[in-house]
Amino acid sequence: MIVALTLILTAAFAVPFIARATGGGSPATTPLAAFAPIATLAAAAATILAVGVTWWLAVLLAIPTAVLVAWQVPPRAQPGSAPAGSEPVVIRFLTLNALVGRANPAAIVSQARKLQPDVLAVQELTPGLAGRLADAGLPELLPHSCLDPRPGHTGIGLWSSRPVSPLPPVPGARNPMARAQLDVGWPVTVTVVHPPAPLRGGQPGWKQDMERLRGALASTTGQQLVAGDFNATRDHRAFRRLLAADLADCADAARQRPWPGFTWPANRWFPPLMRLDHVLVSRHGAVVREARTVAIPGTDHRAVLAVIELRPAGSGGPA
Repeated sequence: MIVALTLILTAAFAVPFIARATGGGSPATTPLAAFAPIATLAAAAATILAVGVTWWLAVLLAIPTAVLVAWQVPPRAQPGSAPAGSEPVVIRFLTLNALVGRANPAAIVSQARKLQPDVLAVQELTPGLAGRLADAGLPELLPHSCLDPRPGHTGIGLWSSRPVSPLPPVPGARNPMARAQLDVGWPVTVTVVHPPAPLRGGQPGWKQDMERLRGALASTTGQQLVAGDFNATRDHRAFRRLLAADLADCADAARQRPWPGFTWPANRWFPPLMRLDHVLVSRHGAVVREARTVAIPGTDHRAVLAVIELRPAGSGGPA
């Protein structure tokens, strides 16, 4: 019985382990790589059970288990001291996938009143949800906006307490990725992200959009805020390449952060299993005070709130 259970658990963690190790870049491995956190638990259980079978099997299984654990260990948070220079501007950024407009508009506006975000980004914004949010009073809280509501999964909305000016979207993306310039005393480029889910034939579009997004972020000068449903985790090489464009994931960099901060699926009897929703910020001139998830009825994603101190990029200081 122990041997059989050990073999079952080994098979269960082996597939996500291989998918993550190979970068999760193929149609088969992209969705599987996101299950690396669960694979870590299966690997640890298999290793423990293997001790009761034979020592060499336990040692053998301990190797991939250690690798999986290393992949899931949270990165070090930021240094405790704030960057020197001018007084910081604090931006509270809230992002949410609204599940094709099904998220409860009253709950969104209620959380906006409670959390007082300076910026709210909504993916899968339908014309109906945009209207219901307006009726619920969202423009009174966040009067500036750049909205592109659409039927289906591709609508995007950006509301702000500060002036925003629309910019051309990420060029060539299959799913529209809106961009805007946020005035915080200096210009900050905001990009709202939602590549297609890499499922049921969507992986090529996901891969293309991630590459187009990476190119757009790498070629943008000045500070950036990038938020939305990336349909990707740190277990995807494509997402780690985005971070290499001098960006930090607020859930990794925040001084105050619940771990692991998973966001999907949020409407099941079990807790979320992976973090698909992110807020990224340019490393230079930024300190992330807090990052956490927020439950919103009606959608299968948790919202993400990031509280970020920004200084002009030339003011110095650690990221």
